[in-house]
Amino acid sequence: MIGPSDPKKRVLITTPVLHMGGTEAQTLCLVKALAGAGYHVTICCYYEFEKEMVRRFEEAGAETLTLRLPRTSNGLTGKKVYRLVKELTGVFNTLCPDILHVQYLAPGLLTIVCARLARIPLVFATVHQPGSPYGRTEKGLIRVASMLCNAFFCVSLSVEKSWFGDCRLFDSKSLRLKRAHCTIYNALDVETISGVAGNADKQALRGSLGVAGKPVIGSVGRLRWEKGQETLIEAMATVIGTTPEAVLLVIGDGPDREMLRRKTENLGLNRNILFLGQKEPEEIYRLYGIMDIVVVPSVFEGFGIVAGEAMAAGLPVIASNVGGLREVVEDGVTGCLIRPGDPGELADALRILIGDEKRRLAMGMGGFERVSGLFSMDRYSSLMATAYRHFSNGSSKRAGSL
Repeated sequence: MIGPSDPKKRVLITTPVLHMGGTEAQTLCLVKALAGAGYHVTICCYYEFEKEMVRRFEEAGAETLTLRLPRTSNGLTGKKVYRLVKELTGVFNTLCPDILHVQYLAPGLLTIVCARLARIPLVFATVHQPGSPYGRTEKGLIRVASMLCNAFFCVSLSVEKSWFGDCRLFDSKSLRLKRAHCTIYNALDVETISGVAGNADKQALRGSLGVAGKPVIGSVGRLRWEKGQETLIEAMATVIGTTPEAVLLVIGDGPDREMLRRKTENLGLNRNILFLGQKEPEEIYRLYGIMDIVVVPSVFEGFGIVAGEAMAAGLPVIASNVGGLREVVEDGVTGCLIRPGDPGELADALRILIGDEKRRLAMGMGGFERVSGLFSMDRYSSLMATAYRHFSNGSSKRAGSL
């Protein structure tokens, strides 16, 4: 880490948006890790942002810069590209960061090119989404981006392999400097999550939601097709056949909200499925305290932050056998992995766990031990600080430039 006599190196983190999402949560972990290592951190958001997220980043020790650029569903036009390049160039020239860390969401490559033109000494990037939904063009672009970076990080081995065809966890002792990409797992604030969940007033919470004495299943995430909530609702229609008192708490918001509500009503599940809307992280942690099982039925997933959070709260997780979820959930030990999009298999897994409290408790304990060992904030902070030093020292050997 930076020594006490060294001037603080300036890190600029860039991201398209700052919403209540998984990528933003991990960007916040990055800020905490870098601030704790002695870096001066600024985060720059190009487009939309939520004031609460800005507050959280400032509270974590970062300065924030919001460009408030307009964005449309039609993507980047020539005019919008020009304006973004102009704004980014201005930011880079004004702040003169020692290190730029790009959260690689579109338009990530454009940001990296601008950084190289601005001659920022070190450029890092992190990709959070898997490459499986994308084609050759996107994969080709991300490989170009990695060659222009001093280091290109992925949040899971699955993500790295889906984009680059091979993968390896970061290890400063054996990783060759010429390697452009590697994996550093996401971080979870295990202590906070377990503490808030464990200290929640469970009786009051269950009473307020009308779920006292009932099996409670949880789903947390953006209400959008790739998160798989429709499959979960269909599975619930089967589950209540044998466990009519079972309740599903759906936490989150998104473009599929009304469709999912209509499906719930059409299946006659209004009493069994409660849509709680978007919640602050601490509220979600408290709600974990009254859940018996958490389901993550995603079609694809880069890492699986919700699965990790649930495990930190001591809960068993039923998750799709896809992407990074395979690396978070250990099948049969911390939960169950099932085929994505299969409501029948999901219903079977739910019925087994609902009826077996001993297994739920054992999986919950196993999950807590797993996330504490692999995905703790301390481990992440140490690895990221080491990676910054490692790739900075080798920058002259393998950094791209224009």
